[in-house]
Amino acid sequence: MDRQEQILIEALAKVDDYGDIAPAHVQDPMTMVLRQRALLADLMRWDDARGRYVLTGTGRGRLTARHRAQSSVVPFGRRTEKNDKIKKA
Repeated sequence: MDRQEQILIEALAKVDDYGDIAPAHVQDPMTMVLRQRALLADLMRWDDARGRYVLTGTGRGRLTARHRAQSSVVPFGRRTEKNDKIKKA
């Protein structure tokens, strides 16, 4: 995971606490960039009823993915009759 991705995930963890990437009094350019990236990636959205940002399912999935161990997809091939015959012999 690169540094920018790590910063974005740390910022998403604050959405539940503050209703935004950072507290309301923080208005720096990095906060605005992080907010825009999260909105464009559909990681959070504005909730009119609550009057604040909330995480989407995608955002919650991204948060929980950082706690999981990295994994890889391993392709499985079908056995052929030839391989079966070799093993039987």
